[in-house]
Amino acid sequence: MNRITCCFFATLFALILLTTSGYAHERNDGGYYTIVDEMGTAVYLTGRAIDIGDQFLTEQNKRYEVISIEGDTAHAKFIGTVNMSLYEQPRQSPLAALLAPKIANAQQKGTVAIYHTHTDESYVPTDGVESKLGAGSIMKVGSAFAESLEAKGIKVIHSKAKHDPHDNMAYERSRRTAMNLVKQKPSAIFDIHRDAVPPQVYGTKINGKDVSKVQLVVGKYGPTGKQIEDYALKIKAAADKQHPGLVKGIFFAKGGDYNQDLMPRSMLLEVGAHTNSLDSAERGIALFADVIPSVIGAAPAGQQAQSGKAGFGTAAAGPSGASKSIGWILGLLVVGVIAFLLLSTGSLKEAGSKFKQFTSTEFTNFLGSIKKRNKGRKDDDERSK
Repeated sequence: MNRITCCFFATLFALILLTTSGYAHERNDGGYYTIVDEMGTAVYLTGRAIDIGDQFLTEQNKRYEVISIEGDTAHAKFIGTVNMSLYEQPRQSPLAALLAPKIANAQQKGTVAIYHTHTDESYVPTDGVESKLGAGSIMKVGSAFAESLEAKGIKVIHSKAKHDPHDNMAYERSRRTAMNLVKQKPSAIFDIHRDAVPPQVYGTKINGKDVSKVQLVVGKYGPTGKQIEDYALKIKAAADKQHPGLVKGIFFAKGGDYNQDLMPRSMLLEVGAHTNSLDSAERGIALFADVIPSVIGAAPAGQQAQSGKAGFGTAAAGPSGASKSIGWILGLLVVGVIAFLLLSTGSLKEAGSKFKQFTSTEFTNFLGSIKKRNKGRKDDDERSK
C-alpha cells in the first residue's frame, strides 16, 4: 500500500513538473530570443518563452513559424503575407450612407475589463527596477488605458488584484480574477503586460512623441484559439489604419492559453518593454484605446449619451431598429419612384418635371381630398349629436 502511494505521488509530481515546464510563458533568465528567417535576418524579438510550432505576425503583416531553437536564436520559416483587408471593419454602402438619418448615431457603448496577471512588472527608466512585487507600474499603464476608454464613453472595470509572485503559476492565480470579470459580461477583456527586450524593439515616434508599441499575444491551446486569432487580426487591421506602426505584431503561442478560453474577446497585451519608459507606454496604450470602440462595436457616444441621459429612440441615443427599418422602406420607395419616372419619361429633365408636378399638384390634391373627407365626417358627427 505504501509503495502504491509513493508511486502515485511520484507520478503526480512528475506531471506537475512537466506541465509547468511545458507551459512556461516568459523567460526568467533575463534573456530574450532573436528569431531569424531563412536568410538569417532578424525578423522578431521577444522575451516570451517560445516553442517549435509557435507563429508570429510582424509589424509588416508577414507571418512566420518557429522551426528550430538554438540558444537565444530561433529559426523561422516564412508562411506568407496576411491580407489585412480581410479583417477590416465592413464599410457602409453609399446607399446606406445616403439614407442614414442626419443625427449622431450613438451606439451602445459596452464595457471593457482590464486586469494584470503580472502585477510586479515595471519600467526601468522610470522606476529604477524592472519588478516591484504587487506595485508594478504596469498597473499605471492599465489606468491610462481605462481613462482613455472612459473618455470615449466606454465603461471600464479595472481590477488591480495582485497575483504575485511572477512565475508560471501566476496565470492560475489570475484566472479567478478573470472569471469574476467575465461574470460581469464585458464586451472585451484585456490582460496588460510589458515585454523584456531592448528599447528599440518597442520604441517609436508617433505624432512627434516617443511611444511604446503594443504586441498582441494569442494563446492557441484553448478551445477559443481560432476566435482569439481572428480577433487579434481585426485589432491589428484597425490599428494599422488609425495609427500605423503602433502594433509591433502578434505572437501566436501554440501551447499558450492565458485564460483566453474564458471569453472569445480576450487579449493579452504587451505594452513596451522593461527598457522603455512608463510615459511612452502610457502614450502607446492611449493610442491603442482609439482602436477598441470600432473593433468591439461600441462607437463613441454623444455627450448626452455619455452622461446617461439618452433613452431609446432619442436623437442622442440614435435611431431605433424600427425607425431604421422605416427609413430603409421610405428610402427604397423614393429610389423606386425615381427609377420609374426615368424609365417612363426617358430623360432626367422630364423625370424631374414629372416629380415636381406630382409633389406640387397631384400630392396636394390628394391631401386636399383627405382633408375634405375628414371634414365631412366631422360635420356628420356634429349633426348626429
